[in-house]
Amino acid sequence: MTDHKLLQLLGTDRNKGMTLLIREYSGLVFSVVRGILSDICDSSEIEDCVTDVFLKFQAGLDKFRPEASIKTYLGIIARNTALNCSRNRLTCASTDEDDFFAEIPDSSDIVEEIAEKDLLERIFKEIADMGHPDSDIMFRKYYLGQSSKIIAEKLNMTVSNVDTRAHRAVEKLRTKFKGESQ
Repeated sequence: MTDHKLLQLLGTDRNKGMTLLIREYSGLVFSVVRGILSDICDSSEIEDCVTDVFLKFQAGLDKFRPEASIKTYLGIIARNTALNCSRNRLTCASTDEDDFFAEIPDSSDIVEEIAEKDLLERIFKEIADMGHPDSDIMFRKYYLGQSSKIIAEKLNMTVSNVDTRAHRAVEKLRTKFKGESQ
């Protein structure tokens, strides 16, 4: 089913649309989440995180832009949700009284972390807004770590086309966000 048809179904029959969305993309979401959480969470926590990804997608469906790829958008949500779960898990893992106070960062660290998170969210949004195939290429290359050859095979493109599109997308992001990551 195409993204367009899936979005139409989500608009008319949200339950049926979500069932098809989960059937279509659960493997991808599970793979991304498991890749981040497998060393620190058990299988039930990973499954909870996967569920959270689909709930976040459903809650933010009105913010989704149809020109973006559902696959890329879900991948970004999965990555962010898993990273948040990872941070929460690692923060909560230490419950000793002595360790509790060692975990409290000073205010400058918090300000920097908030600024960095804001910048990352803006970058992810910009990548999602690139549309297909550029957002897919960026997601596969830089978040899943796939080679240009594998991406080219999956997207029916040439390796040089994948590399060119990735390079141009990175340059576009670099120009747009120049000086903001420092």
